[in-house]
Amino acid sequence: MANLPIGLGVAMMIAAVSHIAPLRLVADQVDAGVRLQVIGSSPVACDASYKLQVVGGAGGNRSVQSGKARLAPGKQVVIATTTLGNRASEQWSATLSVDACDGKRYEQIETGPR
Repeated sequence: MANLPIGLGVAMMIAAVSHIAPLRLVADQVDAGVRLQVIGSSPVACDASYKLQVVGGAGGNRSVQSGKARLAPGKQVVIATTTLGNRASEQWSATLSVDACDGKRYEQIETGPR
């Protein structure tokens, strides 16, 4: 963005960020369970709201966590961690719903067993 007026350079950076999902859901098998993490990262300062809903187990257990993540440019952070103990072989699903920095909404769904 060399030789561009500062305002135009910032506008171009914000336009590029609008296509980036600042929060993502990562599922990893650990011991006999599954660890779910909401990871945040953005190339610019950003506030994003999220809701993580997890359903699983024989009894249909349900857990919901929500909040707002304030992200610093270029830094990756763990926003939330949930572990499903002894559930690696059972049916489960996790849905991350996000209101992103640019006002767009998106969802990411992970399912198991893994």
